[in-house]
Parts: sequence; C-alpha cells; structure tokens
Amino acid sequence: AAGLSEPALNQGIPPSRVAVLFSGGVDCMVLAALAGRHLPADLPIDLINVAFEQERKSQLASVKHHCGKKSKASQSSPANGTSAAATAADGHRVSLYDVPDRKTALSGIHELDPNRAWRFVEVNVTKAELNHWRQDRVSHLVAPCASILDDSIGSAIWFAARGRGRLLRPCVGEDGKPGLLEVSRDYVCPAKVVLVGMGADEQLGGYSRHRQKFLHHGWQGLVDEVFMDISRISHRNLGRDDRVISDHGREARFPFLDEHVMTFLNALPIEDKMDLRLERGIGEKLLLRNLARSLGLAAASGLPKRAIQFGSRIANSSEKGSDRSDRLATRPA
Repeated sequence: AAGLSEPALNQGIPPSRVAVLFSGGVDCMVLAALAGRHLPADLPIDLINVAFEQERKSQLASVKHHCGKKSKASQSSPANGTSAAATAADGHRVSLYDVPDRKTALSGIHELDPNRAWRFVEVNVTKAELNHWRQDRVSHLVAPCASILDDSIGSAIWFAARGRGRLLRPCVGEDGKPGLLEVSRDYVCPAKVVLVGMGADEQLGGYSRHRQKFLHHGWQGLVDEVFMDISRISHRNLGRDDRVISDHGREARFPFLDEHVMTFLNALPIEDKMDLRLERGIGEKLLLRNLARSLGLAAASGLPKRAIQFGSRIANSSEKGSDRSDRLATRPA
C-alpha cells in the first residue's frame, strides 16, 4: 500500500474536508465540538491522533494498568505492518502505541455529538519511520529552530498532519457500550483544512510556568508572563507549526488565535480566564473549561494540560527542551 495514491487508499470512503489534530484534551475537544455544531451535518470530520512506538519493556512494565481496559482500537497494527503489541508473561497484549494521548482521544471521541459523522485516524509512527522523516523532511521545515522542543513538537505535528493511518468510526457494541469500528487499515486524510489548538495555553495560563510565576510574583507576574507568551508566539511557534502542516498540502487554522477571539480574551480580567489558586486541571484555562462543560464535555473539561511531545511519547522527559537537538542533523545532499 506504500505506493498507492490517496484516492486509491480511500476508495469508497466519503471524503472529509476538515480535520482536527486530536489528543482528547480540552483545547481540541472544544474545537471538535464547535466544528461539529457549525459544519454541514453530512460532512464527516477526521480526528487525527498520533502516537510514537514505545519500548516493549516499558509497556510490559505497565501491563497491569491495561489488562481488561484496552479498547479494540488500541490493539491495532500500524499501516506499515510492524508489530504493534508486546505480549506479557501472562499472555496479555499491550499496544506499543498505548500512549496517554491515545487513551484520552479514544475516550474523548465518545463525548462528542453522537449524531455527527466523526472519524478517528489512528496514526502510529515506528522508530525507524521517525528517524527517517525527521532527517529527511522535518529538520528542514523547523529550521532555523533547532532545540529538542522544536524537534519533538515539529515531528509530532508533521506526522499528525500527514494524516495516514488506521481509520475507525464510533459505534455501539452488542453490549450497548461505545466502541470503534475499523473502516480502513491504510487511510490518508483528504482534508485540506486542519484545526489546531495552539494559542489556548498562552492566553489562558495553560503552562506550568504560569502557575510558578503566579506563586512567586502574584497576579502582576502572571499578567506579564501571559503578555510575553502572546507577544512571541508568532516567531517562536507559528512559523514552525505552519511549515510542518503545509508540507502535506494542508492549511493550518488556529481558532484560538483568531483576531476576534484574541480581542475578546484580551479585554477580560485575567482572573476570569484563569485562577491558579485552584488545583491543576481546574484553575488553568478556567474559561475554556467552563465552555467545555457548557458544550457537554464534562470529562474533557477536567483533564490537566499535557504537551503533545509527552502525550504522544515522542519526547524523553529527561532531556532539556531548550538544548540543541543533534537528531535534527540533515542528510547530506
């Protein structure tokens, strides 16, 4: 299937025009819910979720947390045919792609409007595939950015925006429980518009350093930190993110950075947008969490912030994100 074109891979599947980079977190859940409300009812929406291959030993160590809890979708094999699961001593199968963002996404899709045609695109990236495309494409696209953080985020977004993987749709099983039904094992998302949640954390206090700034410097320190984040987001994040997404012929849309949205948020007192006196999962992005609850997204509204590089498990938590990444070395011409 590697040499087949997008139309050949997607034969017989109604095309989508809009996709959402989807981790199941509150930012993308709100975007998906609003897209579902405002797009034509017969238009399918692709929810793209990316996961990176994990070491077998790390997955087997956590097998007790997975036994009896795995959905059918989380046990799939990736499109390239490599093994997607390891087997524990007791015979249980543990997906090598059973990362945090996969779990919240599989749960989150069932909180969305059941009358809408949602489609879950399960993108699984092997280590070999990551190493190849990181050097061949991503390194050029994120340049001049060259940190470990740029490497991790740029690579994660590039593979997600590529939109190639296993296609599933929500269903209700014979036991009455929600599940996912496989539609295609090798699907390429045809959507030309991709909705992404960048800008929510910067404006609504989503980062842990916002909480630290508030604890040590109070409300004014928090105001200054948020202002700094908004001022530098264009050159720090958006150029990189737009390049890696558009490399696949898709247009990135940033609803949280819409001029009208930003004007509205900037006019609000900071305590209406975030209250970092409250615990994690409540106080940060308080306004957005309230919106999520009003949209019926009760579970998603209480999820704490988790960065894409950690949720997809591409990043090594022992590395310092600001250090230069040696992995971005480009291939010789």
